[in-house]
Amino acid sequence: MNCKICDGILHLDGEITVKTVHGSAYRQFVQLSGGDIKAVDLSAVSRADSACLSLLFSVLRRNGSRPELRHMPPAVADLAELYEVREWITP
Repeated sequence: MNCKICDGILHLDGEITVKTVHGSAYRQFVQLSGGDIKAVDLSAVSRADSACLSLLFSVLRRNGSRPELRHMPPAVADLAELYEVREWITP
């Protein structure tokens, strides 16, 4: 997992799974997601599971302005539906 901020948009890319969200990658995510985030762009995510959904909830909790979630991977949308939390991540 990689992440960066550009013009208030948090860009996530690579695999975001329970096997890839650890150590330095997670610390970088926490540091970058603590600011004023307008949107989270997931268009470069190649694989995602419940770890990705957890990170999205973290961003939403930390940014009261409710950032827009762009290009959510189908697997994450399916998990949100399964866990009955889809309305928490969609406008």
